[in-house]
Amino acid sequence: MTSGFDTKLRHGPDGALRDPITDVDEKRFPTVELDPNFPPPHFSNRVVDVGDIEQDSVPIEKVTYLTIGGGVGSFIWVDNLVIRGAPQTDIASVGMEESPYGRCKRLLEQSQISAYERLRSDSGSTPDNIWGWPGYAAREILEDISNGRLRHALKVAGKIISEPLLIDSYTPNSGRVYDSLDREAQRIGWGKIARIGRVCAIRTTNDGRYVAAYAARAGGEYQYRYIIGQYLHLAVGHITVRLLPYLRKYRENEHELERVVNVYEEHSHIYDYLKDHGGTVAVRGRGIACAHIIQRISEVRQHGADIEVRHLMRKPLKAPSDFLGNSRLLEHNWEIQPYSFPKAAWGGDLRYMMEYSDDIVRADFLQRWGGTTSSDRRDRRRIIAEGLNQGWYQIVYGSLSDMREEDNGRVTLLVRRPGESQLADYTVDFVIDATGVDDDLHRSPLLKDLIETYDLPLNTMQGLLVSQCFELQAIRQSKGRAYAVGAPTLGSYFAPVDSFLGLQYAAQLAIEDMRSAGAPNIEIFDFYRSASRWLRWARGASP
Repeated sequence: MTSGFDTKLRHGPDGALRDPITDVDEKRFPTVELDPNFPPPHFSNRVVDVGDIEQDSVPIEKVTYLTIGGGVGSFIWVDNLVIRGAPQTDIASVGMEESPYGRCKRLLEQSQISAYERLRSDSGSTPDNIWGWPGYAAREILEDISNGRLRHALKVAGKIISEPLLIDSYTPNSGRVYDSLDREAQRIGWGKIARIGRVCAIRTTNDGRYVAAYAARAGGEYQYRYIIGQYLHLAVGHITVRLLPYLRKYRENEHELERVVNVYEEHSHIYDYLKDHGGTVAVRGRGIACAHIIQRISEVRQHGADIEVRHLMRKPLKAPSDFLGNSRLLEHNWEIQPYSFPKAAWGGDLRYMMEYSDDIVRADFLQRWGGTTSSDRRDRRRIIAEGLNQGWYQIVYGSLSDMREEDNGRVTLLVRRPGESQLADYTVDFVIDATGVDDDLHRSPLLKDLIETYDLPLNTMQGLLVSQCFELQAIRQSKGRAYAVGAPTLGSYFAPVDSFLGLQYAAQLAIEDMRSAGAPNIEIFDFYRSASRWLRWARGASP
């Protein structure tokens, strides 16, 4: 198939991946513009003397509770603290986004999940509501009834009653989640708690606390600051995206950023081009992001565009992952389950098994329960089946050996297929890498520095080693404690650590641990206090 488009779209200056996880941060806080002398030399010590930093002529802020990251993980921790009685003035969050869901939203939108698309989380995974009730399904039903959409309200109610045996599991659309987070942020005063800046380093202090050195922006200038906290919470999220080696090499050699992309990069130009010209797209990956890309291409095809997909897979899957006689659905070489892990990994028997197993067994559980899967959506499964039957979607088995650029700007993939000595070649208009994210902690300058400075131990899966309450015990202080949550703790005592519900679970365990350790202004959350706080949440009243 010829595309009718015989020139390159655009050349990048060097072909380097503009990492969509960190690119916005780099634009707002360019590393090259940071003062190389900040933080000062005494920050190279494991323990920083508070007296030294007080002499640095740098503004110092002191709080009781300090979270680093500023995203959904930080927001959930702050939300729990405020609801449990901690004053706003005792809490600070340092991150590089104004909105706690800013990065999440950007990555979702760039991977073709709009505000109207449904996420891979259930009704009770409510980052704006620590009680989980009402869940998103109940809220959607009430909203439908109030707006006279009775048929849709009954449809949503039917999903909840019959899932997952008779119908797809209910999942909220992303726009509903964003709106709910905005309301809760307003209610708890997130704007007064958030500090916008790039954290350069974190150290323990000689008086038993923690200090973060960070750079904030004031117009075109940097302002350097210290913030000291008694209790530290790390919620930095995923580190970087993954780009397969041959794809990265091709981009760097050909200075090409438009035809070979990562799924989380902004790449709407591909669908615009395909709509007008048609073409062939090669995709890599078997997870939820890849499923969204194929769904998006299918939608473009509805406009009459002649588009083909070549789905590169290393080898066919002979059998689905199995655990104690229970296995996932395997269909057209996609492993399918409703959520990233079985539901029991959040609060059932599997959570208990994970919590009371050793590192090696936990790693095995994670692989068998999760791994690369796609959600159980009948519409997406239908698209794959129809694509195979109609021929526009084809699976290509083999390992990618090389890539070359053609004179007309298209890309030829050289693939070594199983059992064949000669390479097969496939010429396409675009290549989309949807193989996921790279959570190598050493690729985060902040975490790399922290790990090397304090010799922080890692678990079997090379995540931060945390206790059952997510404490980083290696840097426990005399007056305070440090906790880590989210993707950097993968392999810990809880499987879905980077899910909404996983972040809530980690926050509640950490806060209860802090209260037991004597942290100030954290109330015992008995039935009466919980009920009264829920009523305030339901009314939208300040905690």
